[in-house]
Amino acid sequence: CIRLGDATIEYSKDFRFYITTKLSNPHYLPEVSTKVTLLNFMITPDGLEDQLLGIVVAKERPDLEEEKNRLIMQSAENKKKLKEIEDK
Repeated sequence: CIRLGDATIEYSKDFRFYITTKLSNPHYLPEVSTKVTLLNFMITPDGLEDQLLGIVVAKERPDLEEEKNRLIMQSAENKKKLKEIEDK
């Protein structure tokens, strides 16, 4: 099930949702980035290598991928807290 607003909706495990953008460098919140797969068609060879390495790590060492995602979320929370403190 997924939550869409106030409603909980059942969905098929085979469901795939694709979004495209014309933005050259779109920014997504860390919470979104850890839950989706981003594919950049304007990628450089080094960027492609980084993406492929990320895929291999996720398959071979899911514990490291989970830790990376946890650290991304923690970093975003820390930046948000710092901003709140600086704004006071």
